Amino acid sequence: MKYNTELSKLIIPEYGRHIHQIIENLSTIKDKKKRNEQTEIVIQIMGNLNPHLRDVNDFKHKLWDHLFIMSDHKLEVDSPYPIPAKKEKQYRPQIINNTQGTVKHRHYGKFVISMLNKVPEIKDEEKRNKLIVSIANQMKRSYVNWNQSSVLDDVIFNEIMEISNGTLKVPENTVLENIPVYHKQHSQYKSGARRKTNHRPKKYK
Repeated sequence: MKYNTELSKLIIPEYGRHIHQIIENLSTIKDKKKRNEQTEIVIQIMGNLNPHLRDVNDFKHKLWDHLFIMSDHKLEVDSPYPIPAKKEKQYRPQIINNTQGTVKHRHYGKFVISMLNKVPEIKDEEKRNKLIVSIANQMKRSYVNWNQSSVLDDVIFNEIMEISNGTLKVPENTVLENIPVYHKQHSQYKSGARRKTNHRPKKYK
């Protein structure tokens, strides 16, 4: 299990670690066509997280800028806008505020919940199923890290059904990634606590 001090610093914290991880995974897709398709889905998700700002000038342009900045300019995809220069990374980009409410399943994070709620809007069935499986794997990682115990895939599948109010179903025969469990090691003695001893004081004659 990784702790906050061990995790890499988020480039744009307002998007959350899950979005950063998804963008990082985009770079691992070797097929450029598939990489472009998945990138379009991520842009759609980023936009769906902030529907109240869709009428803002250059809203989609800002999303693409943020995408490249969060990828540390390592993502190679076809963009409808000029790719921001890498030097712009040192400046804090204009943040798109998130107004999402509290999350019932907080160990998954509000961004994952929001993504699940927006998946039905994706018309392409193949893209939709791939995204559902990707989210399910991320949910399993979050569950294991939060509870420090393993979890059956069916539990995650049922959680997806519950969160989506029965509108989403994981594709049949899906097997999620095997997530190892790392237990935090506790010290035998509390810091600063005095150890007990069985030695009796010596008696002097």
